[in-house]
Amino acid sequence: MLFQYTARDKNGKEVTGQIEAASKLEAADKLFNQESLNVVSLEKADGKEAVATPEPKVEDKSEKLHIGKSEEYVVKKKITTAKNFLEAINDYLISQTKITPQDKAVCFRLLAVMINVGLSIVKSLKILSEQTENKHLQNILREIANHVETGVNFSSALGEYKDIFNEAEVGMIASGEVSGQLNKTLTDLADETEKSANLKSKIQSALIYPGVVLSILVLAVILVMTLVIPNLSELFGSAGVELPGITRLLVNTSNWCISDTLFIPNWLLIILLFVGAFLFVKSWKATAKGRYTWDSLMLKLPLFGALNKRVALASFSRQLALLSSSGVAIIRSLEITANAVGNEVYKRRLLEVKEEVERGVPIHKVIEGDPLFPGLVVSMIAVGEQTAQLGNVAEKIAEFYDEEVNTFVKNLTTIMEPTIIVIVGVMVAVLVAAIMLPIMDIADIASAA
Repeated sequence: MLFQYTARDKNGKEVTGQIEAASKLEAADKLFNQESLNVVSLEKADGKEAVATPEPKVEDKSEKLHIGKSEEYVVKKKITTAKNFLEAINDYLISQTKITPQDKAVCFRLLAVMINVGLSIVKSLKILSEQTENKHLQNILREIANHVETGVNFSSALGEYKDIFNEAEVGMIASGEVSGQLNKTLTDLADETEKSANLKSKIQSALIYPGVVLSILVLAVILVMTLVIPNLSELFGSAGVELPGITRLLVNTSNWCISDTLFIPNWLLIILLFVGAFLFVKSWKATAKGRYTWDSLMLKLPLFGALNKRVALASFSRQLALLSSSGVAIIRSLEITANAVGNEVYKRRLLEVKEEVERGVPIHKVIEGDPLFPGLVVSMIAVGEQTAQLGNVAEKIAEFYDEEVNTFVKNLTTIMEPTIIVIVGVMVAVLVAAIMLPIMDIADIASAA
């Protein structure tokens, strides 16, 4: 199979040509190992000889032709335009594809393996871009490889994609480049990314079951109120029986749901209000004040406040452990940790801690007595600072709070399942009672007649 390539030699000079290989990966490998060339682009030549001068574009021809001869070129131009439009849509959809923590963890781990066996970072990135299934990540890896190939540091290239790679990851990789332990840093990042992803996955899994059940319950109530109860209320009215209080409440609620407000059914209006409230809260949370207020509220909730606090402490400890173990200065570690902790309340407090540490105050002295940091965290950080083992101690704190979160989620799941069953049972009992009581009265009247 013949491939057309564009590459750069050791001096950075661009070279073009063709190479015979069984696959694109083999062609890239031959160019790198046998020809000492860094591949820029590699395309299948389809058995055709390379042409030094590219053919003129159809669009350019169509503009120069006479009107009588331009029809086929206009058609070709339309086809080309439609094709470009579809490609643009495809590129946009790919750019919106979510890159999960699992994708990043696999990426870090495979990069570590390839660098460890002696491959260059450019070649490792290009090989990884061919193997990655996520098209969005594939494009990003290819772009990063091109940046690194032009002389940009790997960490600096990653920093261009702040929406994908957070500040802690970029900072750790920069430290790994300086210390010459990039493969170890990437392995540590992969491990911690997987741990963090598993923790979030367990929390989300615990909330999926009650969320699905409650959504189905709300949908069922809307259907009963708008379709079933109106028909039953006509039956009860024609029978002339006095309705029990619970049935009257149900009928009045149903009548309100099917009536209109501003030409919109009230049941639909309720749904629209909930959607509007959700969108409003989401946009409000995007502001600095809204995000801080929301995160502060999340830490004060009766049941979930403790969970959110444990998650924030686990994230804080994990980031601090990784950065400290990678050789990042403590001031810089605190700044990066503050931006990566995922809670605005902890972020602001950690930035204040950083300012105090810059003035020479130990971390444990700054956070002592702070309700955001339990006594256990303060004591262990004090030990870490005194023994110059802050990274190892912070890692133990992270492991402790990871286990705390796991236990909390397990207990929460155990509690929520029977609670939801009771709620559903009570609602069904109320509904059955409201419907059956008047039906029994009608049956009594019919039997007496």
